[in-house]
Order: sequence, then C-alpha cells, then structure tokens
Amino acid sequence: MTTREKKEEEAKAEVKDTIYLVPHTHYDAIWVFTKEDYYYINMVAILKEVAELVEKTDYKFLIEQTFLLEELENRYPEVYRKIATSIRRGKIEIADGEYLMADTMLPEGETLIREIQFGKRYAKEKFGVDVPVMWLADSFGLNAQLPQIYKKSGYRYVAFRRGATKRKPSEFLWAALDGTRILAHWMPLGYRAGLDLTKLDESYEKLKGLATTSHILMPSGSGVTIPQPETLEAVRTWNDERGKVAEMKIATPHEFFEALEKEIEDRNIKMDVRKGEMYSGKYSEVFPNCCSSRMWIKQELCMYEAWLVCCERWSAVNYLLNDLYPTEGIRNAWRKILYVAFHDVTPGTGMDEGYKEVRHFHDFFNTEMAARCLCTCNQVIDSEAEEAKVEPQSSMKVSAAMPGYDYAYGDIIVFNSLSWEVKNWVEMDLHFDKGKLVAINGLKSGDEEIEIEVIKFTRYDDDSLRFARIGFVPTVPAMGYKVYKILEREPRRYAYEPNFIMIRGNTIENYFFGVTVDPATGLIDVSMGKRGAEQEKICTANELVLEEETGDLYYHRQTLDIPLKTEKGEGVKYGSFRLENFFIDKSPLRRVINVETNYFSLRWPYRLTEKLEPLIWRHKFLECSKKMVVYKDIPRIDFITTVMDKHPRARLRVRFSTDMKSLTYTCGTQFGAVSRPTDQWHYKPKEEWVEEPCGVFPSLKWLDYSDGTKGLTVINQGIPENEVRDGDVYLTLLRSVLMLSSDGRTGPAIPVPDAQELRRYTFKYSLYPHKGDWREASSYKHALEFNYLLDAIQLRDDRKYPLRKSFLKIEPENVILSALKKAEEGNGVIIRFYETNGEETDAEITLFGAPKSVRTVNMLEKEVEDEEVKKDLKIEGERIELMVKPFEIVTLKVGF
Repeated sequence: MTTREKKEEEAKAEVKDTIYLVPHTHYDAIWVFTKEDYYYINMVAILKEVAELVEKTDYKFLIEQTFLLEELENRYPEVYRKIATSIRRGKIEIADGEYLMADTMLPEGETLIREIQFGKRYAKEKFGVDVPVMWLADSFGLNAQLPQIYKKSGYRYVAFRRGATKRKPSEFLWAALDGTRILAHWMPLGYRAGLDLTKLDESYEKLKGLATTSHILMPSGSGVTIPQPETLEAVRTWNDERGKVAEMKIATPHEFFEALEKEIEDRNIKMDVRKGEMYSGKYSEVFPNCCSSRMWIKQELCMYEAWLVCCERWSAVNYLLNDLYPTEGIRNAWRKILYVAFHDVTPGTGMDEGYKEVRHFHDFFNTEMAARCLCTCNQVIDSEAEEAKVEPQSSMKVSAAMPGYDYAYGDIIVFNSLSWEVKNWVEMDLHFDKGKLVAINGLKSGDEEIEIEVIKFTRYDDDSLRFARIGFVPTVPAMGYKVYKILEREPRRYAYEPNFIMIRGNTIENYFFGVTVDPATGLIDVSMGKRGAEQEKICTANELVLEEETGDLYYHRQTLDIPLKTEKGEGVKYGSFRLENFFIDKSPLRRVINVETNYFSLRWPYRLTEKLEPLIWRHKFLECSKKMVVYKDIPRIDFITTVMDKHPRARLRVRFSTDMKSLTYTCGTQFGAVSRPTDQWHYKPKEEWVEEPCGVFPSLKWLDYSDGTKGLTVINQGIPENEVRDGDVYLTLLRSVLMLSSDGRTGPAIPVPDAQELRRYTFKYSLYPHKGDWREASSYKHALEFNYLLDAIQLRDDRKYPLRKSFLKIEPENVILSALKKAEEGNGVIIRFYETNGEETDAEITLFGAPKSVRTVNMLEKEVEDEEVKKDLKIEGERIELMVKPFEIVTLKVGF
C-alpha cells in the first residue's frame, strides 16, 4: 500500500460509514421466460407490490428501462399512475434510463445512443426527470467509448457489474478513448450484495474494504426479484445494533453518488483513473463466447443497423429537399433495432422461444423498410430531376441547380451513404421495354466510361434485352450520387490504366496483390510486392477449422487440444474435408474463385493416410461452398461462404494463417479502435480468475493484425467473435450447442435445440492485405465500405439529372459520419461524426448549401455548457471547420 493510500484509509476510518441499500429488480425482456412471462412477473408480481410499498412506507426502489414502463402504462394504468407519482417524488428512481439495457459490445455506437435517446426522452416527457445515473446491471462487458457516450448524453455517474479490470478501489474515474471521464462504481458483489438480508454484515465488510470513501453502495435485488417489505425492519435493526459504526439507509443510486462526489471534493481525494473498455473476466464474467451464439442474430443486427442508418441519412436529405420526413416510420424501425440490441437478445443467451419475435423482424425489414428506403431514394431522385427545370433560388431546396452541375439523361443512379468518395462493387437488376436495348457493354457518366459485368440476362423474342443483372465499380461522391448512361458499345480504353487483373496458372494478380489457389484444398495464399519482383506472402486465407464444442450459450468448451479437422488436414485422424469442385469465373472486372468442399466424419483407409488414398467417405455433416472474389479496382478479397451445417456440438471457424508475430492486434469498436492481446488461449493466470481468458474477443466490423511493416485487416458483416493465436487470425462462424447453461451456473439448464445451428448459413467477410499498420492502411474505411454498400436504382429515361452530387462531405477521411437525421425538435438536422485514427484532426465539413445556423449539442440534441461538448466552429458558406480530438464524437445541430 502506498503512502497516499495509507493516508486515505486512515482518513476514511475516522468517518462513520453510510451504507446505501438500493432495492431494485433487473428486467429482462427475454431470457429464460417469454416476453409475456416477464411482463406478468414484473408488472403484477413486482411493480404492483412496489407501488403499494413505496406509497405507504419509507421504502425506495430502482427501475431501469423505459420499455417496461411504456407497457405498464398501456396494461395497468392504475399501477402506472402510482409508479409515476413515486418517480416524481423521488422515491422511485429511474437509473440506466435506456429504452432497453443494451449489450454494449456488439451493436453499433449509434444504436447505443438511440437506446439512451428513446429512454431519456420518455422519462423527461412522462415524469419530468433527467436520469443522472447509468446503471449497467447485466451488460456483458463495456466498450471503451461509453464514458464519452454517457457524459455527452447527460449522465453524471455510472454503476456497473461486469468487466472491471481492477478490484480496488470500487470507485474510480473511467476515461473513454478521447479522455472524457465519468465517476464510476463497480459492483464488487454484483447487484445482489444486499439481497440476502441475513448477510448484510458480511457484505458490508467486503464492500468497505474496497470502497474509496465512507459511502458504501449495496444493491439489494436481482433479476425478476420481488420486493422485500422486511427490508425496512432489517435496516432499523442494523442501525440499532451497528449504527455507531455504519448507518444504513434505504436509498437510490443518485443519493449514493452525490454523497460520494461530495466527500471526494471535501477530502480532495485523488481518484484512480482507468481508461478504455471494461472487458476482463478476472473479477466477473463477461461471456466472450456468447459473441458466436445464435450467429443469425448478430448477422441480422449488423444488416438492419446499416440499412436503417442509410435510410435515415437519405430521409434527412429528402427532408431538406422536400420537407418530408417519415418520423414515426423511422422511430418504429429503431424500436425494433433497440429490441434486438438488448443484452440477452443479440448475445443469443436466452431460450429458443424468446427469439420468435426477432425472427419476425426479418419480414419487417425486408418489406416495409425496403419499400421505405426505395421510396425515399425515389423522392430524392424526383427532386433532383425537377431541379433541372427551375431557376436557382436562395433556398436550400433548390440548391441542386447551382452552377457547376452538369445535367444529362441517365439510366442508372448510384447512391453512396458514406462521408467520403467511394469506389466499390455494386450489383443491380435492370428491366427494359421490348426493342429498347440489345446489349450492355459499359456505362458512361460525363467523360468517364467504365466496364460492366453481365451476371445474367433474359431476352424478348426479338433478341432485345428484357432483364439483366449487372455488376460494376463506380466512383461515387461523398454522401451523394452519380448518374450513368448505358453504353451498347465497348467503353473507351484509357492510354494509361494502372489497375489490371490477370491469371497465370493458378495465380490471380492485380495491382494490389497476388492470390494463388491450391487446387488440392481450395485454399489461397495472398502475397504482396511490386509487379515483376519477388512477392512477400501475407497469409494463407479462408481455411475452415472444425472444432469440438461441449459448451453452452455462454461458454465454448472442448476436451480435445486439437481440432476435429482443418482443411489442411490437421486434427482427428478419422474425418476429413474433401474438395468436390474448383473453378474460376472470369470477367473484365473480377475473378471469382469457386470452391465446393464437404466434411465427412469418416474416411477409409484412416491409417497410413500419408501413402494410401481414401476410397470410402461416410457421414457427411458439413456442406460448404466458398466464393472468393478478387477485383481489378478494389484492394480487398471478398469471401462468401455458405455452410449447410448438420454437425451438432461443433464450432466452425475460418482461419487466416500468417508468419507474423505481435503481442497485440487491433479491433474496431464503437466510435474507434482498441488494442487486444494475442495468444490469450495459452495464458494461464497465476491467481484465480472468475472467468479464465479464452482468447476470443468481439470486434465491430474489423480487426487488424500487423507487424508494423505489413498486415492484414479481416472485415466482417455480423461475425464479431475473433481470436489471434500463434500468428493465425480466426473468425468464428458458428457454434452448435444444446444447453442454455450446461452446468446450471450461468442460468437454468434449459435445452435450446435451435441453438444447434443445424441450418444453412451464408457468411460474408473480407480480407484487406496492406503495408504498414491499420492507421496507414485506413482499415476502418475499407470495413465501412464493405458494410455500407453502394445502392443503384434504374432511372426513368424521360428526365435529366445532375451527373453527380455530394450532399455532405467530411475531410479528412479519418473523421467518420455516424448520423445524419432530422432533429428531434425544431427544423434542423443532426450531423454526428467521430475521429477514428486516434489523432487530433482539423476537420472540414462541406454541405450542399450554406446553413443559417450551426451549434454543437450533446447526444440528446441539447445545447449545454459542458466543456466535453462545446466546440469552436468556423463557418464559411457551405463549409464548417473545427478541430476534433483523438477519438472524439461531435454532434452538430444545423439549421437551413
């Protein structure tokens, strides 16, 4: 113990302790009961009793999530009125205050902000209260940017249960990646510290030994726990018997934090500062393997988030052009996203029946949301086409007709929803009237002419095209569009074209790298180097690794120390992968390597296999088809792997094998990037951990493994679980388990047959080989381009359009757009962005018209005087200039 710590302990000993006993219940939307079961338990068995107890006694209570209060208002209005009265009186505190308590590691950062916005708006409108305390009772670890998100969403304090990196002290200043700090309390005994009223002495002694001050937070509740009226008598008894040493009071978290903050200030206590994510299993479980449970949920959440964010951005543009904004439609879609982001939904850790409603969201997004997105884009198109027929005016609505825009007839418009110019692959379907067109050989936009690939087509009886699906690689302005005309002739060739694609034997080469296919296994070696010079191998890519799985929804477990089988042949001797087919599709724009391979649990002979060829194959439990796409103009290799899984109790991963050695690698996270240790599978702690390291971590869209001179970025669409072990990078595709909790320790031992994953899956991921590290390679940029695809629409042929247009551009490209939406109040729009390189940056935002006002606001879209929020802005015409700190998130409210 240091001298400072000794003095603080002595000073604390001179002050009588105060114990803040906080009665509460933790609400699960789904887990081991159905949604309706949880409604009944929480509304009838818990909140009805709480309402009476609080009304008639000195009892206090904590309620977390407004989703439950909304439903209570609809179903039990009388109970709701009593609860509302007690909230206004301060006897019931809303802490957490989210719409639903989100998992903070898997959803997008923008989703986490909306959980808070929806919840806090409801609390303010219904009860007139702000929510100062974030109460994270059960989220499975906490991402590195939460202190910034919470502070800029109006929270002053955070209390959390899982992921603490140090045991003592239990109170500290938690710093985000950008340095924003918030006063935090870790619950050393979890949220049940004061649940057993016969063990208050024991809990007090443990908590006192870890506390920074004389103020002790003792949560008294658990998941779906009924209130205990005897708490009042237990507190009286405590104060009669031990009140001279420590006074106990029934309290709310806010009372605890205010007293804590005052003592820190009065005694000038130097607080411990901890920076970054809280994702350690040393003192509490964070369940990293739930990142691969029920993988379909992760995939759909990733897809829905990207879809909705893009739709919202173009809805904001349409609002500026046409004064139209689908407020209720957007909010309804967000509510579904927020439900999927709940901390027992997206991790996939509940019983099978709980996910029926989530499956129905698939239909909603593929029907109503698809139609809404198309309608919004068409309204933007209509507005732009009309602009060609009117004279320019000063209003924002007609700024599209400003000088500098060339108008022309077009057949195709391509939309880019990112804040920088994007060059990417896009596919689209085209339909034609009879006799209109015989062939499609290219596209033209102004002086630019590009090649296309005809993927499939049908013709009328006069040989004209009826339908065609084409692919091409357009370059589209930031948060804007480009219009193309179809060419029936071949596009013009340029005298100097640096990009190329060619095949030599089994090697595909382009300007960026070389890809060599092993015809025996279907695996690829990726190398880099100047053309004509010796190539340096980066990795062997896209190898399937099948492993034993004896765990449950929370944990991967295996008894073998080797795989069941890899595509290279490692593992148990009896089974093997067998390559069934291999061919390469060619077009001017790309090469598509097609591999079909199956896994058999038994082949014969299974001895002397080094000299005997297999003759009999039996028990086929995996059917796999892999497409590996190498582009002429894009420095990625895209993978589409389809698996028909018939293998229970197995984990399937994809491996990228390298010769690189590094102690750390980098993962994308919400609004930034974090460093993670490699080779944790081999790490055996000297002291006992609550949850031993297993090596896997979640990443948001990308991870990068490099040695400083070269590296590879592995990008994913909804495949978050990863590991780096012995120089190899793994993505977990699926885990097949049968039990919610196999030992009954993390939850009931409930069979979950649907979690065996015996179904067809399609996984999309990508490899970006590069020189230098992730910053030099702009890994985050390529990951976003892979996830936020260009969108192409066929145009009417009787109107002219501007050839290209950017509605919003942010420079430089390490400053990333997060949200473009209509403001919740007033007529402005919200622009939210963040710095993602960890570098102080002078940023410039260019709009498509001069704004009348620009103000910095917090994430609740309120003007505040907080230093963390305020920014110095320089506004010149259509440009906004400001300095953005490393990993800082900035929100602007812009009026036109």
